[in-house]
Amino acid sequence: MDSLKFRALFAVLMALLMAFLMSGVLTAINTGLDAGFLLRWAKAFVVVWPIAIVAAFFCAPLARRWTQRLLD
Repeated sequence: MDSLKFRALFAVLMALLMAFLMSGVLTAINTGLDAGFLLRWAKAFVVVWPIAIVAAFFCAPLARRWTQRLLD
């Protein structure tokens, strides 16, 4: 598989999982679990996910290098 395709898909999927979980947890902590929670969570997720994709794409290689250095 093409390395760039792999990195891009990995970034999208990792960002999806992380943004989904983190936006949900932080929305619940900051605003509570009431009737409007799901809408607030969805709005937060839509804002955060694209940012998380870019961060995952550029930060994953750095995290990989740091992990390798720590384990060597």
